[in-house]
Formats: sequence, C-alpha cells, structure tokens
Amino acid sequence: MKAPEKFRKVFGSITHLKDEISWTTGLSNMVEFVTWSPQSILGIKKKQFVNQIIDWALHDDMQGKELIEIQNEIGNKLNHIMSETEQLDRYAKQTTGICNAREALRRLKYFSEDYVNKEFDIFLNLCSDNYLNKFYEQYTPVIADSCWSTHGNSGVFAYSTELKAMQMDNLAYNHQANLLVANELKLNGSKNADQILKYCLMYEALVDKGFINKDAKYVLLFIGGSSLKHDKQTLIEHELAYCRRKPEKYQHLLRSELLDVVNHIEIASMTWAEFIEFNDNYLRDNMVCQVEEKLIKGFNQSLQSKSFMHA
Repeated sequence: MKAPEKFRKVFGSITHLKDEISWTTGLSNMVEFVTWSPQSILGIKKKQFVNQIIDWALHDDMQGKELIEIQNEIGNKLNHIMSETEQLDRYAKQTTGICNAREALRRLKYFSEDYVNKEFDIFLNLCSDNYLNKFYEQYTPVIADSCWSTHGNSGVFAYSTELKAMQMDNLAYNHQANLLVANELKLNGSKNADQILKYCLMYEALVDKGFINKDAKYVLLFIGGSSLKHDKQTLIEHELAYCRRKPEKYQHLLRSELLDVVNHIEIASMTWAEFIEFNDNYLRDNMVCQVEEKLIKGFNQSLQSKSFMHA
C-alpha cells in the first residue's frame, strides 16, 4: 500500500474542495508539521543531530568507558550546547543550533513561516462566511450569504489530491460563487521566482482531478511584509524568463496549455499591517458574536508579536 493510500485509510480524505474540514484538523496539521520537521524541535536536522551524537560517542575520550558514563557525558554536552543557544530576548536573531524546548518554541512562535501558515489555517477555518465574503470582496466580487470551505497544506489535502509538483499555503473555496482563492503567506521575504506559474499548475491539476469546476474564478493573494511591486503581466514575464533559462528543469511550467490558466488567474497582494487593519475595521463595522471577536483579536495579537512585525 502506497503512502497516499495509507494516509487516506487512517485519516480520511476529501473528493472536492467544497468538502468542509473541521478546524480541529488544523491542530493535527500543526503536529504533522512538527513530526515531519524535527529540526523545528531539535534545532538542527535529524541527520545532523544523530551524526553529532555518534561523533561524541566514538571520540577517543570515550574509549574504554561504560555505557552509563558515555550517556552522562553526552547528556552534559547537550545541556551545555542548549544553554548556550537559548535566547532570552524574544527577537534575538540566533535561530539555529541544538536547542531546548523553550528555545524551539521561541523560534517557531516568532520566526517560523510554517508556524504562521498553521495559525492562519485554523483562523480562516473558524472565521464566519460573512468575514470571508467581506475579506475577499476587496479583490473580487463574491455572492452574498455564500459559504466557504478552507484547506491548509496538510496530509489530507496532499494525499487526497496527490499533487506532487508544488506546495501551497492555504486555499479558500466558495462553491456557490465558483471561486477559488489561493492564499500565499510570506513573512518579510519576496515571492519565489516561479510561484505564480506553480499556482497555475495547481489550478490545472485541481480541475483535471475534479476538485473544482473548469471555469472557476481564480485569485492568488499574496500576504506578506510588503505588497507586490509589479502588475500581473510583468510578474508573469519575469517568471517565464526565469524558467526559460533552465528549460529542462521547468518544462512542466512552460507548456503552452498552462498559458490558459496564466491568462485566467488574478493576482492581488496585501501587507500584514493591512490585514490587521482590515480585521480591526471588520470588528468595528460589523455585529459579531463574542467567539468571532475573540478569534480575530487573538490572531491580530499573535501577528503583532511576530519578529517580522518588529524588523
């Protein structure tokens, strides 16, 4: 049994983007991220960590010592390194090296883009349809009182769609409005050199596999430290020129069929400061229940605490 089949058998799957995912899946997605990224806990890659332990154990100083002595000495070395890498300044830029649990949490909570992605998944899944309507109305017409389903980059999504060519951050889908919005989150970094084309490839695959309608409207929204500096045509031209420099590597992004999606996609961007401002205005202008108010205020507070907001 292959990995996708194993995952679907244990954790379930979706057959269409209109399928709703429980917000609690966002918590399992966070665990999934940690288990597949042990560097986020250890401070270095697992292979590096194992090799370091082996190097210490085989060092000349360890020759002739009992197992318990070797374990104690290695434990002392680890404790020493972890005490040296721990930062007590929340925004200290030191974010590498073997670390203890507190330091691992600091690096994730304030510096990790993957961590922000998972927080955003849970936030968007819990937001009301009214919030999502008003949020995306900034960029495209949305049918009033329509319903949304949202999907993070999880095993459920990856193994249901079996998309292998790219990794997305978050999708918001409105079946009634026949609208797909891809949310690409950045901290202070810029978009990848081939990112729009890859999102076009994802749209093409979702249509081919029956997860969305062929004529679904498509918006790619970048949220980051700064807005995009060019219009869609310029951005696409830059990406095509980049891929043409390595045609063998990027032939899947240079197919003529993909140009139909390129012409179809709409590109938008906003900053995190603008996102927070939208949330504040939404709370001021709408009658919201206490739960949604806490949700939005809490996410704003989390965003405002991130290192990229204090750069």
